[in-house]
Amino acid sequence: MAGDALADRAAARAAHRLDLVRGTTVRAIGRDPEVRFRAGEPYRGGTRLTMLAPHLRTGAEEDRHCLRGAADALALRLRYTDPALHTGHRPDGDVGGLLFDQLEQFRVESLVPQGFPGAAANVRHRAEHWLVAADAAGLTQTNSGLLLHTVAVMAWSRFTGFPVPAPIEEIIEPVRAALAPRFGPRLARLSGLRGEQARFAPAAAEFALAVADLLGSPSGRARRAESAGQRALADLLRGSGPDDAGVPVAGDPRHRSEVDDYRIFTTDHDRERDAVRLVRPAQRKEFRQRLDDLGRHARLNRAKLLRDLAAALAIPAADGWEHGLEDGHLDGRRLATLVTSPGETRVFRAEATTRKADVSVTFLLDCSGSMKQHVPLTGVLVDALTRVLDELGVTTEVLGFSTDGWNGGRARRDWARAGRPAGPGRLNDRLHLVFKDADDSWRRARQGLACLFKADLFREGIGGEAVRWAAGRSRALGARRGLLVVFTDGSPADSATAAANPDGFLETDLLRAVHEAESAGTEVHAMSLGVDLGHFFGRSLVLPAQERADQSMADEIVAALRVRR
Repeated sequence: MAGDALADRAAARAAHRLDLVRGTTVRAIGRDPEVRFRAGEPYRGGTRLTMLAPHLRTGAEEDRHCLRGAADALALRLRYTDPALHTGHRPDGDVGGLLFDQLEQFRVESLVPQGFPGAAANVRHRAEHWLVAADAAGLTQTNSGLLLHTVAVMAWSRFTGFPVPAPIEEIIEPVRAALAPRFGPRLARLSGLRGEQARFAPAAAEFALAVADLLGSPSGRARRAESAGQRALADLLRGSGPDDAGVPVAGDPRHRSEVDDYRIFTTDHDRERDAVRLVRPAQRKEFRQRLDDLGRHARLNRAKLLRDLAAALAIPAADGWEHGLEDGHLDGRRLATLVTSPGETRVFRAEATTRKADVSVTFLLDCSGSMKQHVPLTGVLVDALTRVLDELGVTTEVLGFSTDGWNGGRARRDWARAGRPAGPGRLNDRLHLVFKDADDSWRRARQGLACLFKADLFREGIGGEAVRWAAGRSRALGARRGLLVVFTDGSPADSATAAANPDGFLETDLLRAVHEAESAGTEVHAMSLGVDLGHFFGRSLVLPAQERADQSMADEIVAALRVRR
């Protein structure tokens, strides 16, 4: 009995200490001196504060990081949300109101001030924990629940830049793929307004109502489908309502185990080639001239790119000592000066710092057929960025991925001769291209980079394997920070593989490959041309699919690569 009493007192003291810590954090970050925590709940004076979103509602069983994350998230709400503005735009109705509240909370959680790494980690931990726990609690086992949870995951990942937690990535993917064409661009626009609640709130309300409309009228009738994406959503939503609890959801990977393992029928015909060896010397010169002409027309400011990339990629590092200063640490080597020149004050030293870019950048270019039209754009951007990075001393590689044939090539013929066994896996001849190797300077690789203009390199695209290959090469470079920048305009595509395997075979593997690369320490950034690929890449920037590159596009790419501190 005495032992139980001691344990209870210890638990109570620990809970009280946690209340004090959480209250101090909220008052400091939230700039609200009246907030206190009592018995785990936040109060302003005698009024209990309500939480803006479900993931902030914690229980006593939650771990300490979750409890601190919820407090930090509340502090961000107090700091960045104007309650009157929020209430004035909040839609009527349970679904619209819930989504609007979540969007606002995710907005403020993306604005953690610099210098608060602990708060940033806590907020992320709490959100990820809730996103996974909501699935485990059965939220995604109904069609309407899966839809709402998918939208929440998409918004959180888009606003914060964090990848989708692996345990729910495949569960939400079918719905995310259906939502992306219509709602991806809207989320991208909302993300751009995160710093301005007055502009964000009306756009968020419109977004929330559009999603709520997908759930149909109160009678549960789904909205009439007007596009392929909406038809897929209508299929998911059909039968949703109060009576659909516990019904397995179509597309849930737990009910389609046949896609769980990525397979390759044969690697006998796969190739990795230096692009420069696939182009005749005279043609290489012609391609290089074309790229130079396009670069001059784009008028990219190389000096500005040099400054901006240095600031974006470099971090402070110690660089010896600076001597002959009037304050700092006393310099033992100049003590004699005090005797010979008593009036001399420059006898101190201080640690010198410099900004070093211990980073490597690997560009991975999608060389599928649809990307052929974007070569003038991607070629100029990658060439200019590679040149500037080379001047900064940053190690770079420029790689590409395609296939060696259309509709399967020799791999598919081997499969046909083997009797066309079911579930063969990848059925094409993979082609990986090296336009610039890490050991080559930009000047030495100039003609290799221009080989991007060789039209017959562009066939089909097997993205997952390409990401694994490029990420592996990036890690081998040994930089403290490895960036993999993928230029693409859509999902993986290989007609032979798609025809002989379950739906989503290549897409699921791309998701896995990106997650594996991120987990191994490689930052994967997608530069998607004209489409939102946030459902594949946690860090995704949508670039306009225009004919030529310009300075604003280069500036956007540099900003996306900036070190998050």
